[in-house]
Amino acid sequence: MRTNSVRHAQSQARVAVVGVGYTGLPLALGFARTGLSVICLDNDPDKIAAITSAQSYLPDVTDAELAAASDRLHATTDPDKLSMSDSVVICVPTPLDAHGAPDLSAVFSVIDTVGPRMKPRCLIVLQSTVPPGTTRALAQRLADRSGLLPGKDFHLAHAPERIDPANKAGWNLANTPKLVGGLTPACTSAATELFAQVIEHVVPVSTLEVAETAKVFENTFRMVNIALTYELADLCASMSIPVNEVIDAASTKPYSFLAHRAGPGVGGECIAVDPMFLTSVADKAGVDLPMICSAYRRIRARPLTVAERLNELLRARGTDLAGSHVLVVGVAYKPGVADTRNAPAIDLIRALRAADAKVSYTDPMVPELQVDNEVVPYVDWSRESVSAADCLVLTTPHEEIMRRPLWYAAPMLLDCWHIVQAGDGVVHL
Repeated sequence: MRTNSVRHAQSQARVAVVGVGYTGLPLALGFARTGLSVICLDNDPDKIAAITSAQSYLPDVTDAELAAASDRLHATTDPDKLSMSDSVVICVPTPLDAHGAPDLSAVFSVIDTVGPRMKPRCLIVLQSTVPPGTTRALAQRLADRSGLLPGKDFHLAHAPERIDPANKAGWNLANTPKLVGGLTPACTSAATELFAQVIEHVVPVSTLEVAETAKVFENTFRMVNIALTYELADLCASMSIPVNEVIDAASTKPYSFLAHRAGPGVGGECIAVDPMFLTSVADKAGVDLPMICSAYRRIRARPLTVAERLNELLRARGTDLAGSHVLVVGVAYKPGVADTRNAPAIDLIRALRAADAKVSYTDPMVPELQVDNEVVPYVDWSRESVSAADCLVLTTPHEEIMRRPLWYAAPMLLDCWHIVQAGDGVVHL
């Protein structure tokens, strides 16, 4: 009888997901699939309309999946709906501000919205990536706005998102292990029980700070290794050694090596952002992180390296960037997505414009683009548009692009990924 009553209680539970972007919508859909009633709260009315009409705006969520869960997904812009929730999962962006510091304003805004509306015994989970120590500080902010005691009248936990849009290796929300750290052991247990309904392997950790730090270290680890690969690529280029073959050869070692690839830079809201969450707390603690800072400077400078290399190649042909028509091939931060946040192609376009180049772009996922409030002309991926350019730069190798190797119609292609066979006008970065 007890098991049945617990299952009945779970089926009647209501979860709110605040922020239904790349991380929030898949999570909301996962909860809905288990039979939970899910409030999808977002301040973007277009997202609310899309969920309501079962029209997905993400590559990893289909219209059919939204339609199948439509009776359990309740999309709204009304924050008062939060008062109906037993659990609230916060999935809002935490970018860097104009000075390169963590911008947690969206998180604070949600906390200020949730606090007055949360019911006693509610579970609040922060899934947004934050600097270590943030979630614990939010406990008092929630208490001030709710009149409830953290760890006693409500649960608080951090369960950092781990999602890779358009992942080709089969990793998704359900089979990617989930870290959970709570304010108290009871908070950890409550959050673990919630996520165990949608995720196969939930990993409880001892504190909020362990969960927070693990998340930002994961992406800092990747960033440092990518920067190291850039250095290797530059060395290999100077010695006419194919860097991808070097990496493939090193990858045959069955232990202690993890392959990273050289490219035009990194983008998105993870690798390009999270290392600064570590440096922000390190600065306050008086701890130097020279390796992380050096690696970050290198990855941020990579698009400028691309522009400089392109100018060198053009000068070898008797011209330069000024007045040249450069076609940027791919502006999303990675293949298979439409997300241009922090994409290296954006900084590359800025550098090309600063050199007075005439810039256009093509990207099957991004039909419109503005950089610094100025429209970047879009062209189709066609033989005509390719042949009209003085040079191409391959920045995002979407499958739709790679299936149609039209770059041979261009005078020159600078391949930032070392994918296309060099020669016949194809040059590797």
